Amino acid sequence: MSQENVEDYRRGIVAWNSGDLDAWLATLPPNWEFRASGVFPGTQPVYRGPDGARQLWQDMRGPWQEFNVSVERIEDLGDDVLALITFEVIGRDGLATSRRWAHVARYDYRGEPIRTENYESWAQALKAVGLEE
Repeated sequence: MSQENVEDYRRGIVAWNSGDLDAWLATLPPNWEFRASGVFPGTQPVYRGPDGARQLWQDMRGPWQEFNVSVERIEDLGDDVLALITFEVIGRDGLATSRRWAHVARYDYRGEPIRTENYESWAQALKAVGLEE
């Protein structure tokens, strides 16, 4: 299922970038959870289920006029997908910024996403999956 997991992860990024909450929610199962890195002010440590996903959407996208995520590197780790990501945002005041971070997306035996873990850096994500550089 590993290649399918990578494709599923990419579909979620495309849905996020579309700005369509319903399209993004459709890529997530009811038991999905997101574990934040703690870097972004105003975010919760963990978001669970559809209500948590909606809250994550609001917490992450709410302060910005535009919010786009690009995948710079992606690694197929079988049941996990490791992705180096850059987000580019434009604030409501027109200020633009970008930041790199990493995701470890975990999938169950059926290829269903169960958890996305957010890391401040690629090195932290590599360590989390036992692949330190």
